[in-house]
Amino acid sequence: MNAPETDNPLVPTSPISTGVLITVAICTRNRANILQRAVASVLPQMTDETELLIVDNASTDDTPAVAAHLAAGHPRLTVCCENEIGVGAARNTALKKARGQYVLFLDDDELADAGWLQAYADFFKKSPSSRVGCVGGPYIAQHEVPPPAWMNPYYGGFDIGGGQRILTCGTNLSGGNCAYPRALACRFGGFDSGLVRHEDSDLNIRLRNAGCEIWWLPGARVFHRLPAERLNFHTVGGIAFNEGRSVALLRLRRIHGNFSRAAYRLARMVITPFHMLLCLLAALFTLPRRHGRISAGFLLRSIRIAGIGWQMLVNWRNPDIKQQ
Repeated sequence: MNAPETDNPLVPTSPISTGVLITVAICTRNRANILQRAVASVLPQMTDETELLIVDNASTDDTPAVAAHLAAGHPRLTVCCENEIGVGAARNTALKKARGQYVLFLDDDELADAGWLQAYADFFKKSPSSRVGCVGGPYIAQHEVPPPAWMNPYYGGFDIGGGQRILTCGTNLSGGNCAYPRALACRFGGFDSGLVRHEDSDLNIRLRNAGCEIWWLPGARVFHRLPAERLNFHTVGGIAFNEGRSVALLRLRRIHGNFSRAAYRLARMVITPFHMLLCLLAALFTLPRRHGRISAGFLLRSIRIAGIGWQMLVNWRNPDIKQQ
């Protein structure tokens, strides 16, 4: 498997330790109030062949102090900083600083289920394939308050069911509960820090294109905690817009040739207003159904389309696109 050419190769700064199988990496920014809970869910599961790495992504709250306090009490827990803001940059720092053969990512707003870390350790010790590029499991949504009627009751969760298996190209994993062979992820450039969403999908696409396999590990569950302030249309709409922006970049990267990319950008910018209008009309038509849940879905789709159109406009002015 040959890695694609990249202008900014990811060079590890810490050698892989022969005694560390898995590095659990928690990337965090300005979440001092919940970081300790995520760490506490992992520490009881750790063994002599695992370590825990907290990557502080330029936090301006009490996160540095909380992380330092946690590290002082646990010899297998270390802390490092990444000043470039963004989950992609933070995860790349985890890849560079980890000493484990595999890097297992857990988001700071998640709690590891009992047996979570052991499930990954068993998978890697008895690897079902020599071509594993990524493996991940489900995350179960835990809403601190009942979600509004228009919101999908499973919002914030991800579980495709079934047993352990290779995922097809149409199915991907969540970056908040997945692990990569560290050397392989570094060789393929790691995560794209220019993406505001889907940086995990982007890396998985590159791995798949090189012949690697993406595996589903249903026994490795985490719980995704969603506070009340995240269960509103403004927050969900912002996520949809950023998803659209990232989708636009991923699509542009799959198109070769400046002329073809320019034609695609122009076509998308032209149809975006009409596509959004259709979604808005559908939202209006379906408003009374299922407590507005169908209508909200169309509204969010229109916002996502707006994000795609916006990114196409931005790239029209700055057309430099990295190829996958």
